[in-house]
Amino acid sequence: MLATGTVLAWAFGLQDRAAIAASMQSFGFNPPTVHIDSLIQGIPHALPYLASAVPLGLANYIFDLENIESAHAAGDEYKTRQIMLANGISSIIGCFCGNPYPVTVYVGHAGWKSLGAGIGYTVVTGLSMFLISLFGIGAFLLAVIPVAAIVPILVYIGIVTANQVVRETPKLKLEVPVIFTCMFPWIANWALTLTNNVLSAAGTTGAQVGAAVMANKGVYYNGLVHLGNGAPISSMVWGCIAIFAITDKPLRGAVAGAAGAILSVFGIIHSPTVGFALEPSMQFVYSYLMVAAIFVGKYMMDKNAPHAQLQQTDAKA
Repeated sequence: MLATGTVLAWAFGLQDRAAIAASMQSFGFNPPTVHIDSLIQGIPHALPYLASAVPLGLANYIFDLENIESAHAAGDEYKTRQIMLANGISSIIGCFCGNPYPVTVYVGHAGWKSLGAGIGYTVVTGLSMFLISLFGIGAFLLAVIPVAAIVPILVYIGIVTANQVVRETPKLKLEVPVIFTCMFPWIANWALTLTNNVLSAAGTTGAQVGAAVMANKGVYYNGLVHLGNGAPISSMVWGCIAIFAITDKPLRGAVAGAAGAILSVFGIIHSPTVGFALEPSMQFVYSYLMVAAIFVGKYMMDKNAPHAQLQQTDAKA
């Protein structure tokens, strides 16, 4: 698929030969070196962004757990602790070598497995990425292989993963609707990213254009901002609330609602910036607290129901 897409792109003149010549300038030997001094010097500059880095780290943690669970569902049992430790240690080592990107478990285990990939694929992938970085040939590969030739593979992986989610979810308990409940924050996150990219390409921002102007054109920017930000975590909260409502576990649902309120009050979810009790976030805090209160009310009703039934039985007797 990748080779076919590349050949077609070059055959129809969609690739630029000049880009190949320009990409060769990055060729060279770039061995990893330790940059502890630069790391220490950069800490004061990074502190203002710590409030944003912590939610991102938490989201990365959730991604790892989700992908490990996906592998379990595909029949491959991996030890969660070992994987998480490997991710954390690798990220720390990369950080000391000047790499700002954390390591994470790659999504799509079921899709890669369906293609016949095994441990050898993982080894070859890791070795390839090491060599590409070591010799600076990443730009060259991107100049030769069009992005459009890569996308179908990712689409296939996404379809297989979605199919796995629906297939593995217990159907007797009517839990399938939870999948679609969890998708809403992610859809908003995708739409928000797309909108921001378009605004950036036009040399402006959502704040400069104004939410009211975009709303008049059918783009509800404020809604996308609040629903899309923090999607990895808010989707989990929504999923917990939905599943505990369906399976009639009100106390757990109340805990999920309270967790949503706590995350919202610190701006970790439903907010473009992290901060305590920001005005735009408080509406979500109150909403989650109301959800928690409804669950608590349901628990009290269920708890008193047997006593009421017993009183009715005694009265009839």
